[in-house]
Amino acid sequence: MNTQGIDATKARHKLIRTPRNSSIELLRIIAMLMILSHHFVLHNGTSLADLPMTPVREIFSFLFLGAGKIGVTIFFSISTWFLISSEQSIKHNFRRIWLMERELLFWSLTLLITFTLAKKSLLSPTMMLNSVFPVITSLWWYASAYASFLAILPFLQYALLAMGPKRHTQLALMLLLVFGPLSLVPYPTIFGVYINNVAGFMYLFILLSCYKLYLKQFNVKQLWILMASGLLIGVLITVLKDAVIVLMFADNTPTKLVTYTPFRDFIALPSLMVGIPIFLLFDRLHFYSKYINFIAKSAFAVYLISEYLPMRDLLWSTLFDFKDIYGKPFALLRIIVIMLGVYAACTLCDFARRGLFALTLDRHPGRWFEALWNKAAQWSWVQSLPKLMVDSRIPSETKAHDDAE
Repeated sequence: MNTQGIDATKARHKLIRTPRNSSIELLRIIAMLMILSHHFVLHNGTSLADLPMTPVREIFSFLFLGAGKIGVTIFFSISTWFLISSEQSIKHNFRRIWLMERELLFWSLTLLITFTLAKKSLLSPTMMLNSVFPVITSLWWYASAYASFLAILPFLQYALLAMGPKRHTQLALMLLLVFGPLSLVPYPTIFGVYINNVAGFMYLFILLSCYKLYLKQFNVKQLWILMASGLLIGVLITVLKDAVIVLMFADNTPTKLVTYTPFRDFIALPSLMVGIPIFLLFDRLHFYSKYINFIAKSAFAVYLISEYLPMRDLLWSTLFDFKDIYGKPFALLRIIVIMLGVYAACTLCDFARRGLFALTLDRHPGRWFEALWNKAAQWSWVQSLPKLMVDSRIPSETKAHDDAE
């Protein structure tokens, strides 16, 4: 295809905006509800270890704690699946970070002001500082890790494409064989030390991109089998854990053992075996609902609002303490209603933020970034950086080899 044909194709794509698949947007909402349920149990004022060991407690541990990490796997898969097939650039990805930072700053400062006026006792000097610099202080771990991942992604994508299908597949297989079994060990290993946050996102991206670009796509039956296998592994490990608790610890069980779940991380093997098939199954469904799409746009804000530390303490330690619900009639139903209520309240708050942004910043999204980036690109010392880095870091033999090629 000639240059004119490429330009014409690009122009048509700019004019025709394909509506988002509402199946994926519905899954985005479900994933955030799963994450919310995980936070309810993990950060609650009453720990699971403080409750008597009963089948109900273990069900809460398995379903709620496990669901959250599977939800993170799904949420990240949704965010990055469509980045795999598109060329990533440094400028474009920093623009994404810039646009995300606006939302982070809005909620960090808004919540800081709100708690300063309403409940200052929940604020600390550290929290005040973190609220002003949310990304670099990791006020929200997912946002900071995702911003770092986006900054690295152009180089990661280039490296994966350069190594080709064979090496990429070998890398994905090696990572699975090493870190898959280690992720099941309820003891500190290199998995927990090195494969988390940003490295975890890179690990998951390597697996997803290998599957999407080079492997034969699973059919529906295979996806269901993979998901059922992940759940079975989770159930067997949970039963083994409970047997250890009964036989060895009784009423003096360590908290870490009580709260241990085989889905303990979003890149733990069972989480991948359940979360990725769920995403791929939803990706095969196609329908459109403007209401679902509209609500799903605020899913990330639900995380930001509910996981702001003072808000988290207020929600899960004061308003909805587990001890006030556990053992009561219809406890599970009550918790589901609480999750839906918190999700709805956060979403309504974000509707106001989106309306405000629509009247102000989103009238020309990224304009300030473009101006700053273009201005910085003209600075002589910025233009000299690539040459200085190459001259100082590449050995003369390598440069001679490159010149020969």
